[in-house]
Amino acid sequence: MPERKLYSFYKGIFSGDVLNFSKRSPFVREIMLERINPTRIILPMKMHYGVPAIPAVKAGDAVKVGQCVGIPAKGSFSVPVHSGISGRVSQIQEIRLPNGIITPAVIIENDMKRTRLDSLVPRSNLKLSATETLSIIRNAGICGMGGEGIPTAAKLSRARSKVVSDFLVNCLQSEPYSTCDLTAIVEYPDYCVRGACACARSVGAKRVRFLVSSGRKSCITALENSITKAGKDFNDLTIEIKLFRERFPQGYYRLVARALYGKEIRADETLEDTCDAVIFNCSTMLACWEALADNIPMMNRIVSVSGDSSGGHNVLVPVGTPLSEILANVISSNDSDNRIVWGNCLTGIEITNPDMTPVIKITSVISIIRRNEVPRTPCIHCGLCSECCPMNLSPDIIYEMLAQDLKQKASEEGARDCISCGSCSYVCPAGIDLTSAIAGFAGEGRVIEVNSLLHNNTEFNVPAGCSSVGEVSLLENYGDGDDSSGAEDPGRLNLPFEGGKTV
Repeated sequence: MPERKLYSFYKGIFSGDVLNFSKRSPFVREIMLERINPTRIILPMKMHYGVPAIPAVKAGDAVKVGQCVGIPAKGSFSVPVHSGISGRVSQIQEIRLPNGIITPAVIIENDMKRTRLDSLVPRSNLKLSATETLSIIRNAGICGMGGEGIPTAAKLSRARSKVVSDFLVNCLQSEPYSTCDLTAIVEYPDYCVRGACACARSVGAKRVRFLVSSGRKSCITALENSITKAGKDFNDLTIEIKLFRERFPQGYYRLVARALYGKEIRADETLEDTCDAVIFNCSTMLACWEALADNIPMMNRIVSVSGDSSGGHNVLVPVGTPLSEILANVISSNDSDNRIVWGNCLTGIEITNPDMTPVIKITSVISIIRRNEVPRTPCIHCGLCSECCPMNLSPDIIYEMLAQDLKQKASEEGARDCISCGSCSYVCPAGIDLTSAIAGFAGEGRVIEVNSLLHNNTEFNVPAGCSSVGEVSLLENYGDGDDSSGAEDPGRLNLPFEGGKTV
């Protein structure tokens, strides 16, 4: 049972029924998340934090479900890309994603046969070492599904080197319109719990904590039942649920540290060093258990499609599905006045070409928003933006400093700490887009590394031997990971279900 104490940071937004359409209007519950089978998919080679993968197929090649179509160059910080449909590669072309990323993309036409690779069967042996577990997760192409898309295996390796004590699972999906993570918990609670426990063992953590909003009763019940069942197989771990107040933007790691541990983390500090903990999204943990238990790479994800007038849907789609095909399946009429937002309604990006905008690994929601232009008036310094800013900034003051080109003063006022949550713009009665100005300035001051999600590399030279990998998913050879130490693991993880029994 979760403890009665409720954790939270201060300030933020309590949207209530104004924005929380996932509560005000019941989401349409598809039959066991009926998968949308698109006529084609567009698979960008860069949809993660890191450098692009290299296309491993060419135009005209036949592709099966689960096949690797993009492989990282040797020694690069990247993840492989897999196809969620079967069909034939029509072309490989460079595309520009709404977030500005320029990347080659493999476009696959669906043959509607859903022919799967023979290797996509439950794993016969789940007694895995930590190195084997990380290799499986790396070769499955899993990256963080709730943020920048940091390769999960790399994040686990860092946590393992830090020997963290707490393994946190972020179930705090507080964004208006979006319930994909909550759906993952309710529909696949065993996978979320067991994936988290397996990953916690791989990094040497002793305690697994599921962070859940107190109002999500169905999620809490599902997790409690799964934790009870998993406890028999993971009796060396302390597994518990921590309840948080419902508040936006709950779930950001710096705010979690403030709420759960009472510690402030600077932008240049990590949760591992400051709080002896690491945090992962619950949907990421689901994907990890699919790879570990069922040998399935990251090729599908749950996406919320919601808005104030369109109702709500949660659908399971192959990564790379064009937004136009999703909208055609779940929205009865096409209202040209609506804005289509790739992502959350407060922090997402409006798109104009849904035919060429795909769902990528970090796409959690498609928001359909009615156009409602707020009349712009001068700032009256009401202080609402300061009252809601979770980073304790004064957005109105910073905005005026930037408008007067006083960038040094804006930095001293804390503008670099902006997390682009959109709260200040939402509450501003003057209709001023404070977030765009401040977040844009904060982004300018951060070094865009080669591995960053925002870094663009327009030179894609295919290394020798990377032009094709054949009909494989890479999970067949998961043991060939680059363990730089070369040392054997001191013990086995002894994951449950020896013999390939599925959850």
